[in-house]
Amino acid sequence: MKKSLLLFSLVAMGISAAHAASVYTITLTSGERYTDCTINYKSTDSTKFTGKDKSGKTVTKTVSQNTIINMREVVKEEPEEEVAPTPAAEAETAPQETPAGQPDAEKAEEAPAAETAETPAPIADGNISPREGEDKAADATVRLRSKLASIDTEMAKISKPSRALQSQTSRVKERVTRQLADMDSSALEIAKLQDAFNKAGAADFTFDKVSADERDRYVRDGEAAYKAMKIDMKEKKGRRKVGGLDKFEIMRDRYQGIPEYKSAHEWYIKTLNDLQKKWTRMYDKETTARKRLGADKRQAMTKLDERQYNELAAKLKEDGDDIATVWFVPQNRNQKMLSICVNKVKDAIRRNERERLDAAVGTVPSLLEQFWAGMDNVRMAMVTGNLEGAEKQISEIPSYNIIMGLKQQLLPNEYRTPIREQYRLTQQEITRRMREYRRLKASLERSIASLDRITSNAEAQIDSALAAVQKELDSDAGDNTMEVVKEEAPAAEATPAAQPEAAQ
Repeated sequence: MKKSLLLFSLVAMGISAAHAASVYTITLTSGERYTDCTINYKSTDSTKFTGKDKSGKTVTKTVSQNTIINMREVVKEEPEEEVAPTPAAEAETAPQETPAGQPDAEKAEEAPAAETAETPAPIADGNISPREGEDKAADATVRLRSKLASIDTEMAKISKPSRALQSQTSRVKERVTRQLADMDSSALEIAKLQDAFNKAGAADFTFDKVSADERDRYVRDGEAAYKAMKIDMKEKKGRRKVGGLDKFEIMRDRYQGIPEYKSAHEWYIKTLNDLQKKWTRMYDKETTARKRLGADKRQAMTKLDERQYNELAAKLKEDGDDIATVWFVPQNRNQKMLSICVNKVKDAIRRNERERLDAAVGTVPSLLEQFWAGMDNVRMAMVTGNLEGAEKQISEIPSYNIIMGLKQQLLPNEYRTPIREQYRLTQQEITRRMREYRRLKASLERSIASLDRITSNAEAQIDSALAAVQKELDSDAGDNTMEVVKEEAPAAEATPAAQPEAAQ
């Protein structure tokens, strides 16, 4: 009996040793992960193992089979037999030293740096890691092939396996082998989906409707108009001052958004006042002089005024201007021109005295800076794959709605329309990427779930077969020990029977 128990213990120890020979990394559904695990006991329902938790502490746990998400075998390389190096070999393997006598450590650090550069950027999704799909597919097929091979290994330990067991294991191996071909196909599909998924979340994006150089075009154009106006208004000659008035009119119609407009408006009012004094003085002087003339002379001067006025109007018309609306320099003795210019300048002063500048005057450059800073943040979120962040950020750029609501005089449509178009196209691209991202994510999750179902089914079949093999292996060990006991019994029983014969 003792021999029987001893033999059974040796068989059990052999089974445990077979499990202990492999080292695993085990991940549970709770998120716990254990490394350097050795299997103490394993059945179809539970597994007992010893391993290290995340703090490095060695623990022993018994867990249900359905709580194990992943049990990956860690392949340890067999240490090569060390051979005593010859002096020549030592010279060849000795580290190269720099002139200062220190080993060249920089080259040793180059490899990790290169590996880091090739690491893919993380996807902004908490549910699927960058390579989870491929890892799952690879783990599943490798694990199943390993377990499938273990059937034959365990069967070889049975001296005379039953026909039922042979039939069961044969069917399982045939069935799972066929399924492995489908799994390989699924693994390739998952790898392709994973690659497309990784690229869908993060891709480059450029603002093609408004380039970086064009962002401040409105400000540059407005500042150029202001400088040209200021140069003309500083001139002493009346003709240049009139040119300054025309340039201010351009600013009033188009560039009230720049900060310089307030200063330009002050220059405009000052120039109008100067011209009013000058032209009024000239008109009064000419009017007094004509009162001394006779009727015929005054009539001749009036006809001359009309002719000169008409000639000027014709010249302006050739240039595309209307004498009734543009500023012009009156001739010193032309009473009609002087009268028209005096009235026009007085009317302009009166209108500007009543004018109240818009609260948004001078604010456009800062609004544009805020808008493009926000758009740059949106773009950065897009190219790094943070699509939800990009969608939220673009809807929270407050300066956009303000810019779109500005009057034409503060920001003309030729500057505003490209901004609106760029904003719209960026929103569309975010929506398109999110739609594609969700589609690929759903496809990837479906493929992974499908592979999980197939592998779980195949693994259950293998586990069932292994359990049957283990059961018969246990019985096989018991039968062998019983045969040993039966063979020893006749020898023991023969001694008492022989004694009477000797006595006789």
